[in-house]
Amino acid sequence: MTDIVRVLIVEREPLYRRGLAGCLSLDNEIDLVGSASTAEDGYRMADESSPDVVIVGTTMPDLPGLALATEMRRRYPALATVVVAASESDDELFAAIRAGAAAYCGKDVPEAELVTLVKRAATGEYVINEQLLEKPYVAARVLEQFRSATMNDLAPTSAFAPLTDRELEILKKVSDGMTNAEIGFALGISAQTVKNHVTSILRKLAVNDRTQAVVTALRRGWLSIDEEPSNGHMMPGLTYSSNGSGEARRVKG
Repeated sequence: MTDIVRVLIVEREPLYRRGLAGCLSLDNEIDLVGSASTAEDGYRMADESSPDVVIVGTTMPDLPGLALATEMRRRYPALATVVVAASESDDELFAAIRAGAAAYCGKDVPEAELVTLVKRAATGEYVINEQLLEKPYVAARVLEQFRSATMNDLAPTSAFAPLTDRELEILKKVSDGMTNAEIGFALGISAQTVKNHVTSILRKLAVNDRTQAVVTALRRGWLSIDEEPSNGHMMPGLTYSSNGSGEARRVKG
């Protein structure tokens, strides 16, 4: 990766915060734009420095860490979030997924691995999906959430989506677990263009992250779940149909 990744750290413990800063500063492809000990300071620094990735601890003095991760995604939909837990657990991994985190790890993560997580998150990858492959119990809970969204939640409110054909095409590929770079390669556009489309999708649907965008599209009938998972990823494959005018009709099935 040639672009410089701008990183913000929001972590309660000063020694660990400094350790993270020291680790990241050794990589010439990472620019540490700020380090905060509270959620409020984190929001302020995010406003001022526009980071690509925020590393969030789970023990904040003014807000539970996963609540901070959720709020960061709500305020800054294009910001990738890496959650660093004091002690990893399946329940927390599930909560991190729901918060829209791009990656989840413990504080004992090796330095090189953390740097890799940050860089992959910056490209739009959801590394957290890979962790599900090693956690069948958590994966089952995620899949159940999708089933509930399509079977038991609110009925579709409109036959038409506010998204363009291209945005629906990208959202379909998001549901297949593809990264921004992979989507760009498949569609012949840049990863940055994909990122811009994803940001537009989140804004139009008034959601915080990619997972919620997919769930919203499922609920309203703009996308539909395939019988079998697509590409071996945990998120279900989806299909859509277009009315040829930039809007999408509900897929019947």
